[in-house]
Amino acid sequence: MERLIEGALLGARWLLLPLYLALLAALVAIYAMVGRELLHLASSLGSITDVDLTLVLLSVLDLVLVANLLVMVAVSSYESFISRIAVAEDASKPEWLGKLDSGNVKLKVMLSIVLISAIHLLRAFMRDGAGERLLVLAAVHLVFIASMLAIALVDRAHGGRH
Repeated sequence: MERLIEGALLGARWLLLPLYLALLAALVAIYAMVGRELLHLASSLGSITDVDLTLVLLSVLDLVLVANLLVMVAVSSYESFISRIAVAEDASKPEWLGKLDSGNVKLKVMLSIVLISAIHLLRAFMRDGAGERLLVLAAVHLVFIASMLAIALVDRAHGGRH
């Protein structure tokens, strides 16, 4: 009976696979949004201001960071919780593959969130200037920074190597 329960618990990790695949499928939506931004840029190329160009580029950068975050979480979570990814020696594989533990993933996720928040803050500043909304966004950004620092400190206190 004990082996049956342990086998079921261990096998349940495969229930996570559709969730990781859903993260990767979300990349299609990001491609569509980047395409939309680039079409907008191409259609207004003759009359676009430097501020508008910067806003479009920041939007694309934001989407790229989100895409990187999705891939990193899906791949590293698959490798941590489901199965090691075996890659041939001659195949190109990301340097971080096989080196990310849950502490590293948490820090990288938080860093990505802070970067995404910073981009949103910069875009809001460039679009709207100073205002109450900007103060709220800045406060949220500071909370993200404080959270990231707290996670890093806790990880370091527990022997993390960052």
